[in-house]
Amino acid sequence: MKKSVASIALIFLTVVMLRTLQAEVSGPCVNCHTMHNSQGGLPMATYGDTSQNPEDAGSGPKTYLLRGTCFGCHAQITGGRIVTIGLSQIPQVFHNDSDGDLAAGNFAYITGYKGSGASDAKGHNVVPLGKSDDVLNSPPGDQHQTGITGSNLTCAGKYGCHGDRIKNGEYEAMKGAHHTHDLALKFNHINENAQGTFVGNSYRFLYRVKGGEDDAWQSTTGASDHNEYKGATSMGASSATSPAGNTISGFCAECHGYYHGSGLDETSGGTPWIRHPTDTSLPGTGEYVGYVNYSLVAPVARVTIPQQTPSDSVDPPGSDDDIVMCLSCHGAHATDYFKLMRWDYKNWPPGNNGCAVCHTWKD
Repeated sequence: MKKSVASIALIFLTVVMLRTLQAEVSGPCVNCHTMHNSQGGLPMATYGDTSQNPEDAGSGPKTYLLRGTCFGCHAQITGGRIVTIGLSQIPQVFHNDSDGDLAAGNFAYITGYKGSGASDAKGHNVVPLGKSDDVLNSPPGDQHQTGITGSNLTCAGKYGCHGDRIKNGEYEAMKGAHHTHDLALKFNHINENAQGTFVGNSYRFLYRVKGGEDDAWQSTTGASDHNEYKGATSMGASSATSPAGNTISGFCAECHGYYHGSGLDETSGGTPWIRHPTDTSLPGTGEYVGYVNYSLVAPVARVTIPQQTPSDSVDPPGSDDDIVMCLSCHGAHATDYFKLMRWDYKNWPPGNNGCAVCHTWKD
């Protein structure tokens, strides 16, 4: 009897631990969905701040019976960097949390809701912001003619980043992703062969991208507490809907292709460069050998994602090569700096010179 009780307890504990590690939503369906938009004679509450997000106006149900849009759930403005709905923790991409931002940044810098002032140059002006880009009318370096403009950039789908970019609609592009078991993306369970085959098992729902996901979206950070990004030692050719080599830089190249790929240097030997290299191994000689401790200011990608824990070291060109990537210099959603930079590149000096993390002789 005691053995049976112990076995049941062990199974229960294992299930709880697995569900904690995974990012799929948990709890009653009503936390996210409404069948008839009625509860106690009143419309169901809808997630989102209608004063900041025009898309969330009104109390009616959304597509797929959802109680909130992408921004309605992930941009709750004043609720902190992570908001709990039911049993699920929801990362926030538009907030005013004074403790800092999650790994991909914060759209609030674009509107000036947080930071040093509003600027279209600080991030990707997605439609729910209600603020189209007045400077750029297409992605810089749009090699594949995506059709994205200054006013139609969405969170997901054909004109967005997340989900299946073959699908026109945001919700069609994301269908099923939040209910997918994604253990293969979590440290202690990393399995690159089981990643990127569909949206739900792709890194941060970026279709076909591989990587290692920090459980808390980097709400806490350290040399061994961070995301790990997939990289490669040579630059492949991405299409408008598929990232070369399943890498994060290959994904950026779906929209910014002229900044990434072969033929971006003047000679076959690769020097001198006329574009900053991406998906290229950090050299193991010269000034680069000084980059030995993993930096959150200028992170590197990996050819092979560490399976157990994020790596705190950089060893160019190590057996799991440390790779220069787009996110070594840029944020994803938005930062408080010019061109989504991770540091104040435009106004340096004074201040932090992130270039010197790799180019250690040039600070």
